Amino acid sequence: DVTGMDKRLLYYTSKEYSQQIVSGEQYTELNPVIFIGIFDFDFTEGTAYYSHHAICNVKTQERVIKDMNFYFIELPKFLKQANELNNITDKWIYFIKEAKNLEVIPENTNDEGLEEAYDDANKNTWTKQELEAYDYMAMREQDGRGWITLAETRALQKGEEKGKQEKEKELVIELWKNGVPMDIIAKSAKLKVEQVQQMIIQQEKEN
Repeated sequence: DVTGMDKRLLYYTSKEYSQQIVSGEQYTELNPVIFIGIFDFDFTEGTAYYSHHAICNVKTQERVIKDMNFYFIELPKFLKQANELNNITDKWIYFIKEAKNLEVIPENTNDEGLEEAYDDANKNTWTKQELEAYDYMAMREQDGRGWITLAETRALQKGEEKGKQEKEKELVIELWKNGVPMDIIAKSAKLKVEQVQQMIIQQEKEN
């Protein structure tokens, strides 16, 4: 907690918003900005540990200005236990507040990102050998993804190359049928005359 926290967060958010464009650019290029404050102190009145604040008409609650939103999580007000977590927001808040004190991951985590977060938090207690083993397995997993990506890329390149060749051949045959000289066809298709001749011979054999 520091003096002027309300002004500070408003300053951060408005600065982030205004710096998206420079003088002369269209205001329509501005994207919404969301401020998420996770406080280890009480920031608002009342008992709500999670609150959403926005700019609106004080009387009607109409929101005309929608590009700034503020979400506050006040950890001292969060008193739920592991068996009381009913939604993903509560589960993440519980993790932020309690992970350092836990010896086991709560049973109702059931979220991939949250499980990974608990796993990362748990690494702080691992031995050097355990960390090395984990890093080795992670590298092997990354290698596997890399092999798959490379194979997919090569297959795509082959498909693109085949498509390119088919388009070149269609262009050559079309020009040839219209009586265009081979040297001009070669220049138009950016090929050698010999390549043009081979395509025409192949076409004649197919016919």
